[in-house]
Parts: sequence; C-alpha cells; structure tokens
Amino acid sequence: MIAPMERVSVLCLAVDTTATLEALRDLGALHVTPCSETSGATADEARARVEDAGIALATLQAHHHPHLHSQPPTTSPDKVDALIQQVCELRHQYRHLEEQLTNLRHAHHAIEPYGDFKPEAIKALLERGITVRLFHARDINAVEVPDGVQLHLLSTSKTGSYFALIGRGDFQVDAAEFHLPEESLSEIEGHISARRLSMAEIDERLVALAPELPLIQQTLERREADVRFADVHDTLGQHGPIAYLQGYCPTDTLPALRAAATDKGWGIVSREPAEDEVVPTLIRYPRWVQPIKAVLDILGILPGYDEIDVSAAFLVFFSLFFGMLVGDAGYGVIFLLLAFLMRWKLPAVPKRAFVLLTITSISTVIWGSLTGTWFGAENLPAPLQGIVLPWLRSEQNIMELCFLIGAIHLTLAHGWAAWRERRSLQALAQLGWIMSTWMMFFLARWLVLGYDKPAFVWPVVGVAALFIALFMTPPKKLKTEWFGHAMLPLDIISNFVDVVSYVRLFAVGAASLAVAAAFNEMALGGGVSGPVSAVIAALILFLGHSLNLIMAVMGVMVHGIRLNTLEFSGHIGVEWKGYAYKPFAHEVAEAEE
Repeated sequence: MIAPMERVSVLCLAVDTTATLEALRDLGALHVTPCSETSGATADEARARVEDAGIALATLQAHHHPHLHSQPPTTSPDKVDALIQQVCELRHQYRHLEEQLTNLRHAHHAIEPYGDFKPEAIKALLERGITVRLFHARDINAVEVPDGVQLHLLSTSKTGSYFALIGRGDFQVDAAEFHLPEESLSEIEGHISARRLSMAEIDERLVALAPELPLIQQTLERREADVRFADVHDTLGQHGPIAYLQGYCPTDTLPALRAAATDKGWGIVSREPAEDEVVPTLIRYPRWVQPIKAVLDILGILPGYDEIDVSAAFLVFFSLFFGMLVGDAGYGVIFLLLAFLMRWKLPAVPKRAFVLLTITSISTVIWGSLTGTWFGAENLPAPLQGIVLPWLRSEQNIMELCFLIGAIHLTLAHGWAAWRERRSLQALAQLGWIMSTWMMFFLARWLVLGYDKPAFVWPVVGVAALFIALFMTPPKKLKTEWFGHAMLPLDIISNFVDVVSYVRLFAVGAASLAVAAAFNEMALGGGVSGPVSAVIAALILFLGHSLNLIMAVMGVMVHGIRLNTLEFSGHIGVEWKGYAYKPFAHEVAEAEE
C-alpha cells in the first residue's frame, strides 16, 4: 500500500542548524524538499571531496593485489586527507606522463623512416648555403630532381620511399615534405625511456599505497554522507534568527518526529498535502508481494502518491504471463535451477529477485506441463502425458483463454477504480467500462475465433456507453474535460483492441514452441548415426534452445510487462508518475519495504 504522508515544516534557531540536521539524520524520517533556491556552495565543495576520494579509490584498486596486500592500513585516520591528495597527485602525474609518452611515440613514428640525425647539423649546413630537405613519395621514380640537387634514399616501406634532397638555394619537388624536427631520433627515444621509467616508479609507489584501500573506502563513504548532509543544508530557509526545513513524513512516523521536536526544542508544523503537491511515494509491500519490486526497480517506475498501488495484481498476472509467454516446462525447470544457483553464487543480490524468478519458473513449469510442452518435444513419456489438459491442446481454446484473461484483468482494473470512487457517481462510469469490456470479449470470440455472437452484445454496449458518457466526468469539470466525451467512441474501440491484445500471450508462446521444434528437427530429424553427428546434434540443440530461451525472456520483458504497465494500468488510471520517498538519513535504505 502507498503510505499516507504529512507535509512537515521544522523550525529551529539558525545557530543550531547543524545540530538540528544531525538529529534529523539520526531520526531518518523526513524526505526533505528545498525551501528556496540556494547557491549550493556547501554541497559543491563536499562533492569535490567525494570526487577526490573516488579517484584515489579507483586508482589504488587498479594497483591492488590481494595476494600481496593482506596487511591492514598503516595510515592514521587523521592523515587520510593527505593520503588521498598524494594518490590524486600521483595519478595526475601518471596521466600527464601518458600524454607526453603518446606524443613522443607519434614523433618517433614520424621521424623513424628518416633515420637518426641531428637537426642542429642540418641547420648548420643551411647557414653555409647547403640545403637539406626531407621528403616522402609513394613512387620515387616519379620524382623529378632539380638540376644540381642530389637525392639520397633513406628507407622504403609499404607506404613509399623516404629520401633527402641536398642542394644549394631553394628548390621544389612533387613530394610530401617532412619538416625538420626539434630533436633527433635518439633523443626522442631517450625521452620515451625516461617517461616509462617515471611511470614505473609511480606504479611502484601506488602499489605500495594499495593496502590503504579500506581506509579510503571508509573515507569515501563518510564524504558521501557529508554530501547528503550538505545537500539538505543548502535547502534550508532562513528568516532572521529562525531557520526552517520542509519535507514529507509518513503519517505513522510523525509521532516520533514530534517527540524529537519536543526534546530538541524545535517548532514543527504538519498538514495533509494539497491536491496540487507532488508528494513522494512510499510503498509498504506485503511480504508476499515484495518479489515484484525486482521488476519495478529495473523499470524505475512508481505509482504517483495519488494513484493506486497495483503491485499485488502486477505480481499475480506477471507470473501468469511469464508462464504463458515462455510456455515450455523444460525452460521453466532451467529457470528454476538458475534461481537456486544464482541465489547460492550471488548472496549480495536482494533475495526478492530470486524469489520472483522461482515463482515465474514454477508458473512456467505448470503451464508447460498442462499444455504438454517440454523442450518442444513431440513425443512425451507417459507420466508427462498424463498431466496434460486436453482442452489446452487446442490453439483456438488457448486464444479464447487469452481473451478471457484479458477481460478479467481489465475488469479487475475498473472494479478497483470503482471501489476507490465508490462515494461518487464516477463509480457508475467504471461499471460501464466493465460491461463494455465483457462485450468486447464476446466480440473478440465472434470476430477472431468465429463463435456465435450473443444477441445482447450491442444493447449492452449501448448501455455501457451511456453509463460512461453520463458519469465519467463530474459536472463541475465538464468545461475543462469535455474532450474526453468527444473521444469516447475511440476509447470504446480501444477497449476492444486492448482485450484482443492479450492474444499475444498465445502468439509469443506458440512462436517459442515452433522455434524449439524447428531446432529439434534440425538436430534429430535425420537421426544420430555416430559420435560426430551426436556432437553436432548436441551443439545444435544447445545453441538453438539457448537462443530460444533468450528470445522468450525478451518476450516476457516486452509483452508481460506491457500488459501490466500499459493495458491494465491505463484502465485503472495509474500513470506511474511517482518518485521515491528518500528520507534524510545516514544511509538511504530501501524505504519501500
């Protein structure tokens, strides 16, 4: 459920702001919102310190060798700032040397074909009237050497010839000239060696500092906490000697905040949020619903504060959709084994992700067992054949079931919305949508599957449209929301489209089955005649079913999530416009739980 919030203002003496903020952080109950625009100078300074610590941490992590660095840190906590600065300076020096080394390598690559010579000697010859110029040409035979000029070939490569022209005065040739460098090849090589040596020395110093990693990690975490503190500090408002802070607090934690205010001598004012306020969303999931949070976290979506928490329905129908979209019990067994394996190998990952994978895997195994689908195999052992539900072996029956699931899903949405509006006439409009949804179910059976259409369909559609038109908009809002009435015919057609769209549960599952059967036929259709063919068949089966598994997961991510976040949510009125409640605390915990 979405926890109710109170808009809270906390007042204190301006001289006590730091102590007040520290006490509020210890309490961890208030989601702070800015009181006014501020310069943010305090937070900017704190972020710069975080950036330095992050750079130092990443630098030492790159030079950390666990088998060499098992000793504890030796730097005292009061000198950690100097340590961070030292590491950052060494990193800056290393980067500067890298840039110099890159430039030197480019210069070395350019001058190398012309050999090792001293530029000063060429300049000295020029003072005596002798000109030495360096060139490159793809075809040296095409170069016309002026009279009185000598050509000396220096080297050749795939790109052409490198040569020098020596003569008196100025002369021109049709070739690319290489301008005289400032240093010789040997001098550049000396610089390269020196830079490499300096970089190696810095590497050694950083390796020696790597055992201080835990201390820098702790400092980074402390500085990140300082940033959060500074962010809140910069949102303070002030009027004379009084400073004030504003934000949102869950109603059930407000007594604790009031008790702290009494103890600390703060002033506190609270009220219910106004209709136009953008209030953060805090969802307190029942324990059995918590697994769906793994999906919502990946999507990064939350219902708005004034919307409905649909997480329970999301979990139930997502699990059903997962099983139908994947459709293969064999794949469900693989997912189930992966859930247990990953839970064992990845203990740091939240447990709810593995619980969700377990639930959806079991759903897939059940659906695949009832439809007789195991790795796309045609002939199943007798025990597996005995589980099959014959009614589900018909594609037409499964399509009808998809329409039925869609009608139930959308009926739940409108019924839920009607319950919320039970004290207003708008609940009758939701009743009209429920009637419309079920008539669209009968129309889908008629138009798509060829069943007879009940005689009452069109009259009920007319009654449903009348209910919707009369009660969808409160009279006082007709002037501003009249456009919804003009769009009503298209909305009713869209209702039919939404019911029919649930046939994707059948289509994607059937496609997955067809792909699995095709790979089975490719691998085993001609029989297995020996070890080589057995290996090839096994490889085809492995690659084919692996690809099909990936495609099935993609189908779930596209269609299984869409039916919940668009079709169902659109009918219940959830736009997923919320943002998370994040209390000012030492660490921002997962408040939704």
